[in-house]
Formats: sequence, C-alpha cells, structure tokens
Amino acid sequence: MGDGLHGKFSPYQLQGKHQVEGLSTEKVRAILQLADIDATIEMMPWARALQVSSRQSNALIYAIARTPEREPYFTWIAPVANFKLGVITLRKRQDLTLTDEMTLGHLTVASQRDDIASFWLEKHGFVENRNKLLCADIVCSWTLLKNSGVDFIIEDPKLIAATAPLVGLTADDIMLQFTIDELDVVGYLAANKQLNPIILDKLIRAATDLGFH
Repeated sequence: MGDGLHGKFSPYQLQGKHQVEGLSTEKVRAILQLADIDATIEMMPWARALQVSSRQSNALIYAIARTPEREPYFTWIAPVANFKLGVITLRKRQDLTLTDEMTLGHLTVASQRDDIASFWLEKHGFVENRNKLLCADIVCSWTLLKNSGVDFIIEDPKLIAATAPLVGLTADDIMLQFTIDELDVVGYLAANKQLNPIILDKLIRAATDLGFH
C-alpha cells in the first residue's frame, strides 16, 4: 500500500534521514500499526501524490484537505493535522503592508500545484505564469520568497520556525501579514475510493480506537 505525501511540510511530515517523520506521520503510523496494515510511506510532490492516490486503488494520502472537488476520489479516514494558513513575506520588505486579500492583487506569489492555497489564489485573481508561480513542493516556494522571486507565499505560521531554516532563513526573517479564514482547514488521512473495504474498515476502526475522529 502506498502513501502519497505532501512535500516537506514540517513539522507534520518531513523526510528524515531514514524515513518520513513528523506529527501527522506519527498518527498515520499509529493507525496503520493498530490496523495491522503493512504500508510504505514515501514523499512526493503534491500534484503527483494527488494523481497517484486518486488512480491507485491501494493508495492512501495525507495530510489532505477535504474539498468538494476531491470527494469523488477519496474516502476520508481520520483527521491527522490542522492548518491555519496565512500570507507571509520577508520582514525586510518594509514596502509591504497587507491586511486582506484585497491588498494582494499587485503582488506575485508562489504556491504548490493543485493545493488548496493555489485554488484560493485562483479564486482571487492570480494566474499561473503571470503573478503566480507554481512549485512542486514547499521548499521551492520558500526559496522563491527568500530570493525575492515572489512577494509572498501562503503558509501555516506554526511551520515557519521549522521550515525557514530549510532555505537558510530564520523565523525572525519572516513576517506574518494576516491569516486567511477560508484556509483554516483540517488535513486528513484519506484512501482511494476503490480501496479494499476490509482494509478501509480496519483503518477507520483503528483511527476511532485511537481517538483521532
């Protein structure tokens, strides 16, 4: 059974020296262990993870936001993370004072392909290769921010301290401009709709027994 995972999204899931680690990963491993399910967990770009997990009948994915567009492809097993995303910039950008989405229109942004932040940006007028650059993973977005390739990115403030060092920044280099109520979301462990119902039942029972619902 394969798990498709979102890029390096510390501290929820990240690639350790020998295996995938992080808070969400610990929950997923606990569910798999209690359900007595043998699985291989691997990291991959988010768009690829979505593609693989929506096409392979034995695939799981986490931590994925539950949206109407995704309902036809996944069964939702249990919440394994909570994200409250916001607009972040480099602190040295004293020219930027942002208060809500109406103040973003003249700026550029990087986001991961097919994630909820990217869809939110589309809804607010951002267009690929015009004022929005798409990345395979969060480190790419952070690198563009660091190098002033874009004006802002969308990130969970709780992740700043862990993620900034991946690109040679510190938390003090970053400023949270505002949080986005629409992007206060729960990240789930989800299964392909065609997953064997016996395995699915074991996973749901394990998650329930662990109190993850």
